[in-house]
Amino acid sequence: WTAPKKLDTNPTLGGFMGKYSEQFKLTAITAYLEGSNGFRKVARHLGIDFSLLRRWVASYRSTASLSPRPHGQRYTEDFKRQVLKHMLEHRLSLRQTAAHFDLGQSSQIGIWLRQHYSGSPATSVANQRRSAVPKKVKPIKPTDTNDAEKSREQLLGELEYMRMENAVLKELKALREEKERTRTKKP
Repeated sequence: WTAPKKLDTNPTLGGFMGKYSEQFKLTAITAYLEGSNGFRKVARHLGIDFSLLRRWVASYRSTASLSPRPHGQRYTEDFKRQVLKHMLEHRLSLRQTAAHFDLGQSSQIGIWLRQHYSGSPATSVANQRRSAVPKKVKPIKPTDTNDAEKSREQLLGELEYMRMENAVLKELKALREEKERTRTKKP
């Protein structure tokens, strides 16, 4: 037995290709399928997590391939419905369904399932995170134009900016005064 071979970054393919070589994965799968030991024992012997070995074996059994779809791939709504329908009709687990459709992570199917039952449109986790943080509107900086010519929104924006600027300056002044007090107290 040899230690798992790590693959390096491939700049032409845009990043990390995978931690273990295809040969190592096949060796691990063969050791499990042809041996009498369970996932945990084979995985411990090879120095990998047993759930990783279980995923490799499930993927291999279902597709006779070890190459999941590329990371970051976007799936159509139709494909997501097809995956969920297949899982429910055949009473498969998330892991079995992921192996059947050659998906890398079974957790993605769980997200699709929750979205399906909640009635929300299936959006990616990245989009959900982005929309959770409201976009901050920058206050309008004061300009030299006549105040009588400005709209109410412009004047309110400038007022907000001035108040914020004033608060920052007061805080800065308080910090400087506190720093001076601590310097004078120290002999």
